[in-house]
Formats: sequence, structure tokens, C-alpha cells
Amino acid sequence: MLYTLTMLVCLSNTPDACEVREEVVWDLAANPGVAFMQAQAFVARWTDEHPGRFVQRWRLLPDLRV
Repeated sequence: MLYTLTMLVCLSNTPDACEVREEVVWDLAANPGVAFMQAQAFVARWTDEHPGRFVQRWRLLPDLRV
């Protein structure tokens, strides 16, 4: 199922400098509870791939474009 992951991403050395990032995420489970758990791993991987930034908060919503 297709979801939109919305993250509030901030710079580690300037926590007040934040931006909203939206990522379309494929291949998550149709069950929202399971998809939420799968998305946690996506957020962790994104954080590892973007040093100097941290995810302050995030949410997962079904993508209604389909």
C-alpha cells in the first residue's frame, strides 16, 4: 500500500532550524498498525543516511492519490 510519511526534520546543531519533509513510501502493509511499525525502521534509516539532522516528529498517512 502507498503511504505518505511526513517528518519534521531539524538540524542537530541548530534545533530551531526545521523543515517538513514528505516522502512517499511504497510496500508497507495494508494494516495501519503494521505499516506504522514498518515506518519506524524507515525513519531510523533516513536518520542514519542524513547525519547532522534529526527527526523531531513524524506521522504516516494513507496516500490518497491512488
